Amino acid sequence: MILCLPHSVKRNSKLFRALLHFLILTAAVFVIEAAPAFAQVYKWVDERGVTHYGERPPQGAKATEVQNKLASPPPASAAPENRPQKDQAPPEGQAAPKSAPPKPPPTREQTEAERRQQQCEQQRTILARLKVSPPSYTLNEKGEKVLAPEYEETIARQERRVIEQCKN
Repeated sequence: MILCLPHSVKRNSKLFRALLHFLILTAAVFVIEAAPAFAQVYKWVDERGVTHYGERPPQGAKATEVQNKLASPPPASAAPENRPQKDQAPPEGQAAPKSAPPKPPPTREQTEAERRQQQCEQQRTILARLKVSPPSYTLNEKGEKVLAPEYEETIARQERRVIEQCKN
């Protein structure tokens, strides 16, 4: 620590002592903050059947220490210890778990049909939005509000797309 300080900071200077105090306080804070993580945790069940956890066991009740409280849960792909793995035989008296037969991969026709169905739904959604959105109006030669021709053309074009995508 002393080697990394500049030459202008000497051992007896106020700055050196302030740095030393800061480091000691910082280390103490880390120890105090980490202390609850290392404290023992107890588990007990009260007379109503409710499970409780705490740092101190209750008086007059039987409590057990909780082990590995900081351990992370196993990954979802890991098999629990009490369940037999695929290559192991089930315990005596228990039947082997039934597993569903594997589904065959979808055929090209099925994949294409699903894709067409999704596109059909997308085109219908676009058409519904166009019909709900406020149309654009223009003024004709008499000064009356009329639907803009582009709006009607856009809706007609979208209706044709829906018919194309959804035929089947």
